[in-house]
Amino acid sequence: MSRSTIPLLCSFLILFASSASAFNITKILGQYSDYSTFNELLSKSGLASDINSRGTITLLAVPNGAVGDLTSKSDDVLKRVLATHVVLDYYDPMKLQKMKDKTAKMTTMFQQSGKAAYDQGFLNVTAKDGSFVFGSAVVGAQRDSKLEKSVMNQPYNISILGISQPIVTPGLDGTMAPISAPPPKAHTPKKSPVAEAPEEAEAPAEEEAEAPAEEAEAPAPSQDAPSSAPDADTPPADQAPPPSSATKLSVSFGLFVVLATIVVV
Repeated sequence: MSRSTIPLLCSFLILFASSASAFNITKILGQYSDYSTFNELLSKSGLASDINSRGTITLLAVPNGAVGDLTSKSDDVLKRVLATHVVLDYYDPMKLQKMKDKTAKMTTMFQQSGKAAYDQGFLNVTAKDGSFVFGSAVVGAQRDSKLEKSVMNQPYNISILGISQPIVTPGLDGTMAPISAPPPKAHTPKKSPVAEAPEEAEAPAEEEAEAPAEEAEAPAPSQDAPSSAPDADTPPADQAPPPSSATKLSVSFGLFVVLATIVVV
């Protein structure tokens, strides 16, 4: 092999490798009339050229009858919505069947735009009822875009999967704020019933402590009573007490002595 042939062969191999990995999503999807509207929206939004620059993607295509209000969105919003339908990895039905878990998280082209927030750039795929459903990874978003069929695949560069309806990612069109997880509730410590028991027990103690004080004060007026009111057994000051029986006997004995003396004389 001559030296001039070697560079030519290398150039041919490089060109062959490039042609094998490169694709034109517009031409590929143009072969399937059921997705003609979706194909037009990819071109209108400018997302088709971004897809063609990728080496590996999985496109979640929506059939004409399920496109809905995507046709009425502005180019900017439309590009955001369609970007969430482009997964930056290769998935075909066989690979989905081999998922170890029943749910997998996928990275979309919108995640690399730098405009995603609250998991808007991710999708969740879940095995359900023998098939698979796709939905936004945003908290609270619905997962109701069902896998219908594999439109085409070229391992391991491009796979086009047909889904039942567009994937709705909250907040992309600005009509509502992205749904986020509710903030954790502030922990308010509850009062322990044991701690409250002593407070209730203090009330009787205070009442008992106050009761003796009141009882101790009650006899005070009785001590002052003799100074303010005379005793019932005490006679008035201007009235002499009646003579006792001993006094009467002494007087009678004295009279007897006097009479006896007179008689003797």
